[in-house]
Amino acid sequence: MNQAFGLKWTAQLNCMPTRILKREEVAQKLRDWHRGRISSQELLRWADAIYPSDDVDYDDWEDDNSVTSEVMAALDMLDMNLSLPEDAPVFLEFLSTPAGQFQVGYTKYRQALDQIDYPSRRASLRDVPFYAPFLQNQ
Repeated sequence: MNQAFGLKWTAQLNCMPTRILKREEVAQKLRDWHRGRISSQELLRWADAIYPSDDVDYDDWEDDNSVTSEVMAALDMLDMNLSLPEDAPVFLEFLSTPAGQFQVGYTKYRQALDQIDYPSRRASLRDVPFYAPFLQNQ
């Protein structure tokens, strides 16, 4: 084997994800969160451990878009975004977006998030330690 080819091939292998994260796994975590089986802190730790990661990829890419990646990005910032278990249906709805319909699903997802009463949420979460660091100057 050509040594240069071998190094390039080895480098490519090292860049390949070791895990494919499927929508259903994310949906199950969201259902557990919504039902109170896991806390917001536990969901954030789970998301933070795998997003973003060179070792994890998603099976639902459409060009440069992935529903799973978008949801994981939101979960990785759920404390900053002031997300609550009651928001799980918004994420679950987006995860149910059919293949080839990313833009339609994304538009509905953003519209649903825009319906959340963030001023009230900020006031109610101001003294909750998990969210408080993101509300100090508001």
